[in-house]
Amino acid sequence: MSINPNDNSTPPLSRRRFVQGSLMAAILGGTALGTSACSTSTASASGGKGAVSFFSWDTQTVMKPVLDLFTKQTGTGVSFSYAPPVPQYVSTLQTRLQAHTGADVFILTAEDKQLVGGGFVKDLTGQKFLDPMNSANKDFMTVDGKVYGLSISSWAGGIMYNKELLAKVGADALPDSWDGFLKLCGKLKDKGIAPYYDSAHDGNFMALWGLLGGYFDGHGGFPDADIFAGKATFADTWTEPLVAYCKLYTEKLTPKSVVGLTSDQVVSEFANGRVAMFGAGTWNVPTVQKSAPHFSFQTEAIPGIDKGTSYWTGAASPGYAINAKAKNPEAALKFLQFMASPAAVGAYGKSSGAITTTSTYTPSFAAGITNQALGARSGKIYLPVVAWPRHSNELIQEFNTQMQQMVQGAVKPQDIPAALDKKLKQLDAK
Repeated sequence: MSINPNDNSTPPLSRRRFVQGSLMAAILGGTALGTSACSTSTASASGGKGAVSFFSWDTQTVMKPVLDLFTKQTGTGVSFSYAPPVPQYVSTLQTRLQAHTGADVFILTAEDKQLVGGGFVKDLTGQKFLDPMNSANKDFMTVDGKVYGLSISSWAGGIMYNKELLAKVGADALPDSWDGFLKLCGKLKDKGIAPYYDSAHDGNFMALWGLLGGYFDGHGGFPDADIFAGKATFADTWTEPLVAYCKLYTEKLTPKSVVGLTSDQVVSEFANGRVAMFGAGTWNVPTVQKSAPHFSFQTEAIPGIDKGTSYWTGAASPGYAINAKAKNPEAALKFLQFMASPAAVGAYGKSSGAITTTSTYTPSFAAGITNQALGARSGKIYLPVVAWPRHSNELIQEFNTQMQQMVQGAVKPQDIPAALDKKLKQLDAK
């Protein structure tokens, strides 16, 4: 493996930081998670002309153990380059591919799937090494029925709750339905306990995404493709679950003031016992544990509209893809075969902190994130913005604006899906 020595100045990007950042980037329209310049390198002496070139958005610290193992097992060197996610990576990748200077292997993200239509990504459909890929990860890597990447990890978020505060109203876990959850919130409020916060200020409506996922999964499937194909609308498919979610605000279970709290402030409110529950990802666990070491908490999936349809907010992580015009296509294929192997998945999970999801490797997890990890591995995860094939930034910004106005009582919940339909129509007309 050869790496630009200047890349040592780049701080490691932990998987928890990445998934938090990718969620925020997706929701807020994309914010760079780092400011480091791209690093480049030349093939290592051990790899020579047969080395595979790899453009990563995981740092040297994360990838070096994995790539060293690849070289040890295959005898093939790796020419490594890096740019931080999300905007800088995507723009750099697009520039390089269009200039025919792209690496043999790169990261395929929700933000750069248009590269598939441009003929820049090799079709991997039917490759045996894809078999261990989780169904949610495979769906994420699929465009028009063909698979273009290998995704080996996912993230999941749900509702974290303070066991002591829930016990004050006779509850020891979350209810198995959304109506039950709202009733639990009502009991907490009656006791003078703030029930639940989502990070409305930052557009992180964690409980909503999982509520939508469970609803869609139990009502004929996910509508994203049909909405963008003109076969369905947001109004047709989103109204019932969105109105149900918004009862947190319309029934005054969550105060209007929550819109003034950042994500970090919401976590602080929870860690200090000032709110019983909040929408949380695995990245919030260390903060809570450090801030309140004797705190007793748990995280569970978001209860569904119908009983027994709980679902996690989450998404498959971006995958490894092959340049359709790779200079070393055989080595690129060998690299993806390796990345799907139990040894590589294990090494990557250890170095990155990622929740790996392949069927041939079973990772172990810290007790504080076990539920989320099992949720991610189950494939029952949903984040709509990553499923939107176009205009995702503009649409999620419109949605956030509408939701923040709803929290403050200026917009009716039932009008928000229609506003998304109107925005999509306007964007398509440009």
